[in-house]
Amino acid sequence: MNVEELVREDLVIFSKAKTKSEVLSELSDLLIVNKHVKASYKDAVLEREEAFPTGLETEKFGVAIPHTDSIHVNEPAVAIALLEKKLPFIQMGTSDEVVQVEVIFMLALKKAEDQLEVLQVFIDLIQNDSIMKKLVTGNNPKEIIKTIQEFSEQIS
Repeated sequence: MNVEELVREDLVIFSKAKTKSEVLSELSDLLIVNKHVKASYKDAVLEREEAFPTGLETEKFGVAIPHTDSIHVNEPAVAIALLEKKLPFIQMGTSDEVVQVEVIFMLALKKAEDQLEVLQVFIDLIQNDSIMKKLVTGNNPKEIIKTIQEFSEQIS
């Protein structure tokens, strides 16, 4: 699955959310309004984030990659939030280590086999400091999507 097909300008937000739940709800609502996911997606992704945290910390950036089961997905997409203020998420694989997150990639994938491939692209992306810097300093959705698409093309 090509990541370029999953990211779109209308799925990028610049969020002023004050809590993790608020930004996850914002992104879920965006996916629901655009008919990428069912109404059940929001509760499912919020519950899954509590049980299986998705915060990831690189040397310079904090990122979260929330997702949930494919039964809640109509058509695959990735919603992206760039946060005005960093928000605390729990580090993936822990129950109490906090990561200050500034970028969220919310995955809505239909096929379980696509998840690993898409996740790997985003892991590679967040480990690339120059690409992440371009994302966190991006001014508009078009610029964000172009940066991700160019990166995805380079690694494929």
